[in-house]
Amino acid sequence: MRVLVTGGAGFIGSHLVDRLINDGHEVVVLDNLSFGKKEWVNKKARLVLGDIRDPTTVATALQGCEAVFHLAALTDARSSDDDAIYQVNYLGSENVFNLAAAKKCKIIFTSSAAVYGEAFPCREDAECAPMNQYGKSKLKAEALLQRLDSDAFVARLFNCYGPRAKSVVNKFCDMIPNYKDIIIFGSGLQTRDFVHVNDVVNALVLGMKNSGVYNVGTGVETSVLHLVDTIHYITRAKPDTKFTAPVPGDIRRSRAETEKIKAIGWETRISLEDGLRTLLDETGWKPLQI
Repeated sequence: MRVLVTGGAGFIGSHLVDRLINDGHEVVVLDNLSFGKKEWVNKKARLVLGDIRDPTTVATALQGCEAVFHLAALTDARSSDDDAIYQVNYLGSENVFNLAAAKKCKIIFTSSAAVYGEAFPCREDAECAPMNQYGKSKLKAEALLQRLDSDAFVARLFNCYGPRAKSVVNKFCDMIPNYKDIIIFGSGLQTRDFVHVNDVVNALVLGMKNSGVYNVGTGVETSVLHLVDTIHYITRAKPDTKFTAPVPGDIRRSRAETEKIKAIGWETRISLEDGLRTLLDETGWKPLQI
């Protein structure tokens, strides 16, 4: 099957492209390389350089495709550039959805746990009250897609980490073994659901044969302090930790309810500790010789 991956040169997108090609699909990548990297794009994929806000470019990339994985987005939930987030995450998505629906393409959309706001625990049927423009743009795009295509698959991703990411997990895995001081915003007791990119890709691939809105997370609530302590435990390195003021509007607790996606055959395969060990190995970290 020929499939389009928007944002396929980015962190999650490039891993997804690798998986789709390994599964025997023909893959087209649409990316403007503002965040992604050309060297991350699988050599067997066809790269179309362009912006999802341009209907002509999207239509060109969609030619002959039977499915589209829409990942392209501005992903910084703390960004103050609300207009740019709206332009890309909503209007860009509107382009992709309208053109894909007209061609009767299967649509798999990566939304975000940010749509929930302070809702806890995060269930797919919970009332969504996003606290920033990023979450609002994702929720609005979800609503548009559900009006256009009842067969679409929406994946609400929680805190994804892994090779090529710029997440807090990746930053700590780089800093702690090198004894670089780390900074924690607030008390460090705020929690997140950290899910490995390989598990996320498995969920997205399931979207090709399923429809509806699904959480993609581990179902495990982990505090920032526990994340740091786990990396300390693995590496035996413990640099200074400094605390600073909390980020305004930062969500206090986050955990995915995962019963719905488990019912279609998905499960978490990589624990946080195993994911951290793999990530640390890929950074070239070596354990201290004692």
